[in-house]
Amino acid sequence: MTATASLLIGALVGAVYAVAAVWTARRAAAHGPDAALRIVLVGMLVRMAVMLALVALVLAALPVHRGAFVGGLGALFLAGLLGEVALVLRPSPRPQADA
Repeated sequence: MTATASLLIGALVGAVYAVAAVWTARRAAAHGPDAALRIVLVGMLVRMAVMLALVALVLAALPVHRGAFVGGLGALFLAGLLGEVALVLRPSPRPQADA
């Protein structure tokens, strides 16, 4: 398999992780602080377990160029992580006081 195809496969796996991370953070933002923390942590645990299994499956089953695969995966994994952190740390909207 070419390095470009391996890079794209890694990027696809990383994109799936990034979308799941942002979706989880947005869902958590709709809840109170305690529930949000639980949603983020459980979501991260599930995503990491699925990611580990998926990466192991790809590396075992496909003849990917490992450096290109990890590079594509790492770039979008990092983008998803930064997006999740930005959403979690964003200040929550304050309710307007009635005049």
